[in-house]
Order: sequence, then C-alpha cells, then structure tokens
Amino acid sequence: MIRRMIEIDEALCNGCGLCANACQEGAIAIIHGKAKLVRDDYCDGLGNCLPVCPTGAISFVEREAVPFDAEAVKKHLAEKEKGGCPGSRIRVLHEKPLPKETQESPSMLRNWPVQLKLAPVRAPYFAGAKLLIAADCSAFACGSFHQQFLRGRTVLVGCPKLDMVDYREKLEE
Repeated sequence: MIRRMIEIDEALCNGCGLCANACQEGAIAIIHGKAKLVRDDYCDGLGNCLPVCPTGAISFVEREAVPFDAEAVKKHLAEKEKGGCPGSRIRVLHEKPLPKETQESPSMLRNWPVQLKLAPVRAPYFAGAKLLIAADCSAFACGSFHQQFLRGRTVLVGCPKLDMVDYREKLEE
C-alpha cells in the first residue's frame, strides 16, 4: 500500500533524539548516533517528529509501506515500559575502601539504575537521599565528577537520546 511516511536524511541528522522523544508511537530510535525509523507499521504518518527536528532531516514521502498497526504499537510501547534492560535492576552500591597503594579513584556511585526513566520512584536508595540529577552523561566525562559531586548522593541521569520521555511526570512522582 502507498502511504505517507517519514523519511530521515542521515546526512542531516545530528542524533539529538528530539524526534524520537516526539514520536508517541516509538517508531523512531537513535541507532549508532542517528535517528532511524525502526518499523513502518509503528509510524502513523502524522509527523509529530517533523517540527522538532533542528536540522530539517525529516520529511514526508509517499511510498510503499505496510499499514499503521495500532495494536503493534501498543504492544511495542508496553514492552519498552517493562524495563527489560538488565541495567534496570535495582542495586544499592556501597563504597569500598581501596588499599592505600592503589592509584585508582573509587567510584562514588551509590545506586543503580541511574537512568531517570529506569529508576523506580520507590527505590530504597531514594529514602532520605541527597539527590543529584545530571542532564545527560556528559557530566561523567569530567574526571573529578565522582569525587566532587557524587560522594554521599543518589544520582539520576536524564538523557533524551535514551529515555524518549518527558521527564516532568517522573520528577513529580
């Protein structure tokens, strides 16, 4: 069937993830740093992704594609919500003293998961916590980030390339 679909120009895409966040059907994902239409039947062809793209990498085309499948989208979104990622398992990490002879800087991370979307609102590490929310993973590129900012704090990282959600609801919870 010929229908209106999005097309993503990889050469123009900067991998910002705004389109993936805007796509309510989960039809777009960031793969290897570029936006990709993951399945034709997830795309409703309405184009919520178009106005948010800062580089103009997304356009509409008329092409052969399978029909939009609302049930497949519902199932896809439900699977994403299950948190099937092994990194989503709750863990409470404790600082371990290092032998004096080691030159390593110990991790100050006290909780897992750290990804805002994956962290359960009622995780035990939030009780009485001093919470640090980092805007994305770039903070961890700073060599002294652990020593300067994480010691004694619970940390969450919000990354629009990974989460594809609006953080407001999660933060209110």
